[in-house]
Amino acid sequence: MKIVTASTPEQQDYVQTTVRYIYNNLLPSFFSSSYIKDLHNLDVLQIRNIEEYSLKEIMEITAALQTIQSILECLVNDGHPIDYKHKFKNNQRILEKHFIHFPFQCEDFHKVDQTEYPMSMIQPDNKWLI
Repeated sequence: MKIVTASTPEQQDYVQTTVRYIYNNLLPSFFSSSYIKDLHNLDVLQIRNIEEYSLKEIMEITAALQTIQSILECLVNDGHPIDYKHKFKNNQRILEKHFIHFPFQCEDFHKVDQTEYPMSMIQPDNKWLI
């Protein structure tokens, strides 16, 4: 006889809260809001049927998300992606093992300058200004 322990609702809520934190607080430091919206529509970091994960599985997912969250927070504070490459890849594999799509490499995370510059095109006064 095999006994499987199910994850608790509190653990499931914690995983969902961590995913929301990554989407709302960390990803905007690296990607534009339209790209983040596209990621959400493509089910990146979306956990389906979370109530079906066992206790062991939800703990692996939680640890992987926490590690990726910590790495991203270090990168936001001017960390260098090379320093975290191996740990990032290991935890990304753990998420993929549990069918949680996270198709990034550590090198994909570069801080984005949130300053928007107005762009306009006008006709030059003469051909020498082109």
